[in-house]
Amino acid sequence: MTTHLLLITIGPVQDFIAQARRTRDLWFGSHLLSELARATARAVSTMGARLIFPALENNDPELEPCIESPWRHDKKTPLNIANKILAEIPDGIDPAQVARQARSELYGFWREQIANRILKDCNPLLAPDTASVCADQVDSLLEFNASWVPMSEYTEAREMLETAIAGRKNLRDFDPYKHQRGPVRKSSLDGGRESVLNSAEKKSELAKKLRIGTGEELDAIGLIKRAGGKPDQFVPLVNIAFSSWTQLAAIECADDLRRVKEACADTGVSSVRSDIPCGLSFPFDAEVFIESRWKNVFSSGANGYASEWGQKHIRPILKKLSEQLSEPFPYVACLVADGDKMGIALSMLKTAEEHRRFSRCVAKFATTARTIVEQEHYGALTYAGGDDVLAFLSLPEALACAEKLRQAFSSIMTETDLSPSCYPTLSVGIGIGHIMESMGDLLQLGRNAEMLAKVGFANESKKRNALAIILDKRSGGQRCWRASWDEDPVEQFQQSVSLTQEMSSRKIYEVGSILRSLPDPRKTEVVDSTFWTRVLRLEIQRCVNRTHSGEAEMNLEKIGLRIHQEKSYLECYLDALRWVDKLLIAQTIAAATPRLRKEARV
Repeated sequence: MTTHLLLITIGPVQDFIAQARRTRDLWFGSHLLSELARATARAVSTMGARLIFPALENNDPELEPCIESPWRHDKKTPLNIANKILAEIPDGIDPAQVARQARSELYGFWREQIANRILKDCNPLLAPDTASVCADQVDSLLEFNASWVPMSEYTEAREMLETAIAGRKNLRDFDPYKHQRGPVRKSSLDGGRESVLNSAEKKSELAKKLRIGTGEELDAIGLIKRAGGKPDQFVPLVNIAFSSWTQLAAIECADDLRRVKEACADTGVSSVRSDIPCGLSFPFDAEVFIESRWKNVFSSGANGYASEWGQKHIRPILKKLSEQLSEPFPYVACLVADGDKMGIALSMLKTAEEHRRFSRCVAKFATTARTIVEQEHYGALTYAGGDDVLAFLSLPEALACAEKLRQAFSSIMTETDLSPSCYPTLSVGIGIGHIMESMGDLLQLGRNAEMLAKVGFANESKKRNALAIILDKRSGGQRCWRASWDEDPVEQFQQSVSLTQEMSSRKIYEVGSILRSLPDPRKTEVVDSTFWTRVLRLEIQRCVNRTHSGEAEMNLEKIGLRIHQEKSYLECYLDALRWVDKLLIAQTIAAATPRLRKEARV
């Protein structure tokens, strides 16, 4: 026999993670996939194979399971393991046997250590006669694909494996569910699976503890995601969105905030993780600061008198806080980052050892990303595996966090065996949405922004290595903006945020109205480009001059509008269009930045 290269992939990934309505759904879904990949890597390693990705040795502590908690016994967060396992199978070991054993151990770990254990704890919530339905849903979840080839030349062998796995994934299996109960409701997370909940138990203490709404339906997989962790392991999305505000409130209104905390503790409001900064300043569910959510927060702890409780304990303090601070802003940022041209970089690695060193660098970035997101920018990291990052942050911290991640990735890539011209770059997307949107919608917003960062707008030649932002306002539709990292987009936005203090949104919208009144060169052929460029410049100049009364003329360059006669009308039109979007996004970020009211500073 000879040495083989083995590649294993585990799914589902993207759709499975996106099926979430709460922070705990999203976090445990990501954590679960990492634990399943960890179990597979552990099985491959114990069979005598040497791991390449992840680059962990046999008996490495990072291969030990960490199912129930976001940290190990030593309070260290476990390394996220990606859903792709690459290993070197020594001469004398059958790769087919390694793959079969890994699959067997993976399915056994999933059923016995995770699914069955959690469903047993949730048994009071299950409808009668759903055992077979739960088993069917559990058994049909995982996708396991494996391929192996003799390793004569490393790069060629790895590319052959990638091609084989990609081909297998394109052959979809559509096995029907064997156990159906007839006309029952479908899951709120996955409309393809039947709900297994007992409607009569939705008002039970266990259902309240798991935050299962009376109108919500969950299949077995959704219930596992919801019940897979302890409530105090998660930081609610509202706490993340308000983290910058509560940080300032803890400094400027310490006594008032302390009384809110005491009232929450006495009433039994859900506590949150306080070991990371976004939960430290206010370690209770921050929905207490939203009057419309009082019933949701206090229904289980205030004997149904949510409104009375809020009137007594929250409203007076909110009123006092509002006299000193700007109000908390109900939007949150979903940050999604991904390495660019990683496939090209991997093709430059000529040996398994070079790939291992590269894997260690990528793992180092994942660890660094957690520190950047959680410790430096008051966010919550949902997933960091390899070059992929998924996190939620308050709006004031999102841009600086994106820049720090980009810098860290760039620095770590210099430690690889690659030549500088082959260093991968990092594209970052920031989706901004309302805190009451579903987690799946917020995640999709972040992914759309990441895709925009990689692909760019139409007519753009620069791809990848960029920052993109998509703002989805509940009133006003979506606004999109993108810039290459070479253009220093964070500094651009800081300037734009300052500009919004001088220019009202009404005037920004007026520039947008001017653009709508002129011919759209994307849809209509413009005969005299020079003429329309001049018209566009004069109209916007007129609008801006009226904005800055007292000034003879405002230089459009100073406000970031580059409309020159030497540029085509299409270029100028698109520049102006994106300027409007950038200013409106910047205005939203400025509104979300907590600040002392002027009268409170005196």
